Amino acid sequence: MKYAVVLATIMLVMPLLTSAQSNDKFELNGYITNMQYVSISEMPDIIPEEFKDLLEDDNNLYNTNINFQNRLNMYWYANDKWTFSAQMRNRLIIGDQIRLDFNQQIEKSYENNGNYFNPAWNVAVGNSYILNLAFDRLYADYSSGNLDVTVGKQRINWGKTFAFNPNDMFNTYSYFDFDYEERPGTDAVRMMYYTGASTSVEFAANIDSAAQVTAALKWNINVNNYDVQLIGGMLQESDLALGIGWSGYVKNASWRGELSWYQPFENFADTTGVVMLSTGLDFNIGSKWNLQTEMMFAHLSEDKKVSMLNAYSSPSSVKDLAISPFQILGSGMFQASPLSTFSLACIWYPHQDIKGIFVSPSWSYSISDNFNASFYWQLFNGKFPNEITQEVKQQTVNSGFVRFKYSF
Repeated sequence: MKYAVVLATIMLVMPLLTSAQSNDKFELNGYITNMQYVSISEMPDIIPEEFKDLLEDDNNLYNTNINFQNRLNMYWYANDKWTFSAQMRNRLIIGDQIRLDFNQQIEKSYENNGNYFNPAWNVAVGNSYILNLAFDRLYADYSSGNLDVTVGKQRINWGKTFAFNPNDMFNTYSYFDFDYEERPGTDAVRMMYYTGASTSVEFAANIDSAAQVTAALKWNINVNNYDVQLIGGMLQESDLALGIGWSGYVKNASWRGELSWYQPFENFADTTGVVMLSTGLDFNIGSKWNLQTEMMFAHLSEDKKVSMLNAYSSPSSVKDLAISPFQILGSGMFQASPLSTFSLACIWYPHQDIKGIFVSPSWSYSISDNFNASFYWQLFNGKFPNEITQEVKQQTVNSGFVRFKYSF
C-alpha cells in the first residue's frame, strides 16, 4: 500500500510541476479528480462468508470506494503539418469494488481493454486497491490541404445521437460512465479528404485484441441543410456493416438519428443480424432549460439474451448496444445560475425480461475557473440474474458519487 501511495502522490503532483512548460510547440493540460462513492445493492448471496461484514441487517450490500484520477494530455506541434499526441489516464481505486473482485475481472480489465496494443500497467495491486497507469491516446496526425491522416491509438466518433450510437462501430462506450469524459480509444488508421465546404470522404480501420479488423468508409454530405453520413464496411471481419446518420433542425429543435445493420457474412440469409435505429430531439427553453429525448428500436438476433445486467455493464461490441427491442431516454438540464447546473436523466426498458428503469439526478457547481464539484446518483431497477444460481429477480442497485475536479 505504501508503494501505491508514493506513486499516486507523484502521479497527482507531476502535472502541477509541469503545466507551466507549455509553449508554441508543446502543450500539456489535463485534470485531477477525487471521487468518493457508495453502491447499495440486493445481491448478498454471491458474497463469500468472509465478506459478510459488508451486509447490514436488511441484507443489502454496501460497497464504498475512493477513486483518484489524473489525466495528462500532451501535444507536440512539430510543424504546420504534423502533430503528435500522448494522453494518459491514471487511476488509483481504493475500496470494496476491488476487495470484492473475486475473479480479478476488474484488475484484468484495467490492463486488457480490448485493444491490440495495451500500454497499461497495474503498477500496484493489493487486497483493496489498484494503481493503474494507461495511455488511451498515442497517435500521429498529418494534415495538408484537404487531407487529414491520423495513425495510432485514437478516438473515432461516428455517432450522431447522444446516448445510443449504432453508427459508432469503432468505439463503443457505456453511457453510464460519466467519469470517463474522453471515451475509449482504439488502435486505428483514419483518413479524411474534404471534397467541399460541407462534404468529405472518410476511411477508418482498427484492430482489436483478437487481431480482428474493422474497416469502413463514410461519406459525409449535406442534404436540405441536414448533415448526412452514409457508412459501409466490415465489423470484426465477420459482419457486413451498413449505416446512415443525420442531424439537422425541425423548427427550433435539433433532430438526430442513426440507423445501422450488422449481418454476419456466414449464413448471410439467416436472422442472426442486428438492426438498430436511434433517433432523438433536443431543444432549449429560454436560456436556462435544455430538454432531450432519444429512443432506440432494434431487431435483435434470435440468440440475444435480454437482461438488465447488460444495461448495467459496458457493451463489448456495437452490436450489444441494444439490450431490448425498445428503450427510451428522457433528460433535462436546468442552469440555475452561471455556476450551478441541475440535471435529470431517465431510461425505460419495457421488455418483459427486463422491466427496468434507470434514473440519475445530478448537480454541478463551479467553485472557481478550474475547480468543479459535482454530485451524481444512479438508480437501476430491473430483473438481474444471480451470478451463481442464475436466478432472475427484480432488484435495485443504487450508487451515489461525489466528485471534485481540478483542471490545469
